[in-house]
Amino acid sequence: MPEPLGSRRPSETLPLAGSGSKTGNTSFLGAVTTMLKFCIGTGVLAVPHAFSTGGVLPCALALLALLAWNDWAGRRLIQARDLLDADALRRFNEGGGESPLAALTREVCGAAVAGVVEAVFFVLMFGVAVAYLVALHDFVRATPLALPLGVDVALAAAAAVPLALVDDFGSLAAAGAAALVALACSLAAIALYGVLRRERLGWAQSGTFDWTKPDSVADVGAAVGVMAFCFGVAPVALHLEASMAAPERFAAAQRVALFTAFAAYVIVGAGVARLYDGPAPDDSVPGNVLDALPMGVTPTLVRLAMAAACVASIPIGLVGCGEIVEARIPRCRRLVVRGLVAVAAALVAYAMPAFALVVGLVGAVAVCTLSFALPPLVHLLLAKRNGLPVAEDAVLLIAGVLLVVVTTTLTARTTAAALAEAYADDDDFLS
Repeated sequence: MPEPLGSRRPSETLPLAGSGSKTGNTSFLGAVTTMLKFCIGTGVLAVPHAFSTGGVLPCALALLALLAWNDWAGRRLIQARDLLDADALRRFNEGGGESPLAALTREVCGAAVAGVVEAVFFVLMFGVAVAYLVALHDFVRATPLALPLGVDVALAAAAAVPLALVDDFGSLAAAGAAALVALACSLAAIALYGVLRRERLGWAQSGTFDWTKPDSVADVGAAVGVMAFCFGVAPVALHLEASMAAPERFAAAQRVALFTAFAAYVIVGAGVARLYDGPAPDDSVPGNVLDALPMGVTPTLVRLAMAAACVASIPIGLVGCGEIVEARIPRCRRLVVRGLVAVAAALVAYAMPAFALVVGLVGAVAVCTLSFALPPLVHLLLAKRNGLPVAEDAVLLIAGVLLVVVTTTLTARTTAAALAEAYADDDDFLS
């Protein structure tokens, strides 16, 4: 029977007969890089708008709270795994052709709930691939190298497959580093253009911008809805821990990645908001800061760099989906499975580009559920079995459910508006 994906490491607290000491081969730096890529994607382009309308200080504090919550959730899943009794831990390590998150859920909540978790995780990973393909088309179509939707997504999917032929998420460190470099270059160019713009127009702020207070309560809610997805490590914590050569350093690697992502988001959010909000009262930071750039050589290079970051990020979705399918059909070759996942994602991006908005909504629900609701639930049930305190888990479970409801509502409203706009301008969207 195959072991669960990524769960190649025995628990540090309970021995597992016959499991040996097999671990992954990802270094500490590689693990940090991979986690950073999970945290920082093209969604960083929406953070300046959130800081502009939600207020820099409230948004920074909200990000810090979400950082702490994600760090707690990732470690809580590891702690929950270590609370399994010897028989449950043996079954977890043996697995049943499922992801580590589903294997843990199966031992705690039963096969039915584990199946739902696995389906949600698969949809989340597939949504990552589709969303990056559609984002790539959006970046490229605003450049002189614009291609028809079917052509560019097919080329991007084909380019991503070789990068996805790795053993686990930890092995995506090189692709993640390339994507982060492309993102950094793009953001540096955006900042430089903002400085040049300010030198030309003046450094006065608009009458609506405030560093400490939001424009309205609704803007705070919208900003939190954006930032809830700024850290996405918890759903893959068990995968990433098992991929490390020194899994006992997972907590430290996670903390370094989260604080680095936090610093990047604050610098980008506050800095770009300061550069692009004003000086005229009606000047504001667009929802996608790339929309503030004019046409020209440098903006074109920025958009192409973002497209390159998308290509380097697509393998996250292909690996996540591929591992699940390969565990259930072990005779299928990795190239075939992940190639077919790439083809399916490209077909969805081509045939139903507006579907990416729906995928984004499902992904929002999935990442919040798996990050904020599932970890305290799993640990609470195991702690109760072992006679341990459950108050902390209970409080954060309630808070997690509330956050899922709030972010789902806000994302659904945004998705509905974007769908209406996409279908109203369908010909342009498909060009």
